[in-house]
Amino acid sequence: MKRDPAISSLALLLQHASVACADAGSQCCNALSQEASLAGKVFSPDTTDYQGRIESIWSASAALAPWCFVLPQSADDTAIVVKTLVRNECPFGIKGGGHGDFPAANSIQEGVTIDFGRMNQVTYDPAQKIASIGPGSSWQPVYETLEPHGVTVTGGRAGGVGVAGFTTGGGNSFHSTSHGWACDNVKNFQVVLANGTIVDANASENNDLWQALKGGSGNFGLVTRFDMYVIEFPTPQKPNIWGGIAQYELGAAEELTDAYVDFVENNHLDKNSSTMLYWVYTHSTSPNQDVTARSLVVQVSMDNTLDIAYPPAYDRYLNTSGIISTSLRSAPMYEITAEFDKGQPDGLRNIWLTGAYKNDPRIIKFAAEKHEELIAGKLAGLVSQDSQLVTLCSMFPLTQAMIEHGERNGGNAMNLEAKSKGENGVLYMASLAIDGAENEAIALPIVRQWQDEVDAYATSLGVNWDWRFLNYAYAGQDPIATYATDKIKGAAGKYDPDGVFQKLRRTGHRIVS
Repeated sequence: MKRDPAISSLALLLQHASVACADAGSQCCNALSQEASLAGKVFSPDTTDYQGRIESIWSASAALAPWCFVLPQSADDTAIVVKTLVRNECPFGIKGGGHGDFPAANSIQEGVTIDFGRMNQVTYDPAQKIASIGPGSSWQPVYETLEPHGVTVTGGRAGGVGVAGFTTGGGNSFHSTSHGWACDNVKNFQVVLANGTIVDANASENNDLWQALKGGSGNFGLVTRFDMYVIEFPTPQKPNIWGGIAQYELGAAEELTDAYVDFVENNHLDKNSSTMLYWVYTHSTSPNQDVTARSLVVQVSMDNTLDIAYPPAYDRYLNTSGIISTSLRSAPMYEITAEFDKGQPDGLRNIWLTGAYKNDPRIIKFAAEKHEELIAGKLAGLVSQDSQLVTLCSMFPLTQAMIEHGERNGGNAMNLEAKSKGENGVLYMASLAIDGAENEAIALPIVRQWQDEVDAYATSLGVNWDWRFLNYAYAGQDPIATYATDKIKGAAGKYDPDGVFQKLRRTGHRIVS
């Protein structure tokens, strides 16, 4: 049988590409291994440490296998890593806490992953009231370390979320209304630039870089330390907050939506209370059973950072009938954040998409209807009966009381002052966790349709802010384009003139020309 010459040529090209890629991988990883200060810090696929770093990535979608992992232990190590990779023109990814959801969120397939897992120190300076946090930490150990001192910081609502990506993307916390976004509370970033220079970025040094890093993500350099202002608990000997989750029957959704909209409009009256409203759909098979369980409920998180139980801000929620259960209580903040982690199962494949709109009940109700139609309906009918599937249709406040902290604290790159036009809004996230690459492939266009239809409806009502929160944005949503692009591009051009973090960096959200 005569072989098609075109097929033979293609096979030969693929073989050459594979060999070239393997050679590049060996060159890059060997170059790192030959650096004396990086001895014992570079791990290839044939090591148990390498597999451990893969497993430390939260979303299976993002757990890509690089040529090797390099784990610097200091800013000096990081500088050597960057200079070595740039000198050898090696593609690289950046992994902080490893909580990104999409492929290439925090690791890379064809390249080297810089993994900050060994730079996870948390220290507190009581004289300066500053917490210094390594980029490889997650919020749970941060809270646990600071709690004996009677202080905390504006970190994640879920303890497993990583510090670095969360903070450089913006960072929405329990304290956002009272103190601003997480990025607004960074006094100083220690940064390794593409040429290996170690600089500080703060209000008086490299101010433009300081502002750009507050939302601009990994487009300028590698942050090797976050120095954050702390927040003192009202009673340091009892560093608790009040909060938890209330679960409701689906029939309560309309009344809860109206209560949520009212909460957002009046959040400035109680800046220490925060909320989330979200629909949760679960689809799973019970162990040792052939029965597939499906459920769709509404949940509301309620939290007060002054540890005030049942503040009036939550009256409408708590007077709504249909409550199934609540976990509301006074507890250490790290216990509250651990509860949120339970809603984000490890080891599944994840899809997150996001939008932002004026605080309008029509948008919320439409998004919830589409969630039920496309996810609990269409998608559940397509995935296998024994699949594990968890989806959330989530609403977070975007209030002027939150937004105004940006300029008050020295400026950030989030651009919400311009996008919100003085109005309160709703930050919306469509999220899905599922097992299996085939199921993920089925789910992705359905989740995209859900997001697209919500966006289109908001645009038709004239309430679409055309803003994407970087922490929740999926690949291709281009959140950087909706942030303060002049500020971000200006800093990138100044501090990374050769475009290393646009050309060689292959993870996260990059600047799109």
